[in-house]
Amino acid sequence: MSLVLEIEFLTGVCRAARGPGLDAPDWPPQPDRVFSALVSAWGVRGELPAERAALEWLEGQPPPVIRASGHCPRTAPETFVPPNDAKASKAMHTYLKVLPERRPRQPRRFPATRPHDPSVELVWPEAPNAGTVDALNAIANCVGYVGHSASLARCRFLADNSEESGRKATRASRRIYPGRLREVMTCQSSHVRITTAA
Repeated sequence: MSLVLEIEFLTGVCRAARGPGLDAPDWPPQPDRVFSALVSAWGVRGELPAERAALEWLEGQPPPVIRASGHCPRTAPETFVPPNDAKASKAMHTYLKVLPERRPRQPRRFPATRPHDPSVELVWPEAPNAGTVDALNAIANCVGYVGHSASLARCRFLADNSEESGRKATRASRRIYPGRLREVMTCQSSHVRITTAA
């Protein structure tokens, strides 16, 4: 019996970069990106021990097969936005920078793609026990987005989804690995920016 994570992009658009500073969208979304979204939802839910055990089970599994449709990448023009990581200071010029007309701007690109089918499936060869599936689903139900916060998504885990979706099956190029949950938690508590493995 297999385990399937179904992800539906509710606006029909996936906004995610393949890597920092790259213009190419990340399609299909890689397991490490999806796992980070699950860890974030678990944190919002209060970091329940049973759910942590479910995430640790998931990170120990082999890379899933990804079933996804083709897609149409959208252009990513350069946009100038205020940085999120400005350093605070007591100097007067720092306070002036919070005024809208004086806020510094940095160039950013926001790659996006429009999949032909807004649903994606990550398929692991073995399903866990029903309690672990329930714990994973409790987390998945709280995932609001995958990738950029504008990539609204609905997620759910299914045991033994035997339906033929007609989506192309590919192997993941980036994977989840044992210890990833601990790594993400450490980065979050240290306020370190998390990057996905290439």
